[in-house]
Amino acid sequence: MARPEFEEFAETLDALDEDMRFEYILDLARELDTEGFPEEAMTEANLMHGCMSRVWILHARDGDTHSFQGASEAAIVKGLVYMMTRTFSGLTTDEIIGFTVEDIRRLNLGALTFQRQVGMMAMQKHMQKLAARAAAATEA
Repeated sequence: MARPEFEEFAETLDALDEDMRFEYILDLARELDTEGFPEEAMTEANLMHGCMSRVWILHARDGDTHSFQGASEAAIVKGLVYMMTRTFSGLTTDEIIGFTVEDIRRLNLGALTFQRQVGMMAMQKHMQKLAARAAAATEA
């Protein structure tokens, strides 16, 4: 089951033309800027690989659910990070693992470059890996 935030992102992006999609993603980037990602967390350990821009992801587990916080130096990528951290925060491990590439495609991001689309999928896999690793550590 997709979170309401994800549904809102998908519906909004679907209703916009390509130029307005970029503007919407930039608006989301500005939202991410207001969250104040800790500068001291911008380390190699929190750096996500698979994206051309540098992206840092913080992960925490609270009981059965996960929370994510992210940052990037690139404006468009910040908006994508915002969508992904909002989508996955508050979900259980199984819900995160169940999120598919088809779900990403629902965001209608075809106007983005191929590299950014690949980066979104890499971010999805990275966040799934963090959630699975935390769940496995708890079970051990």
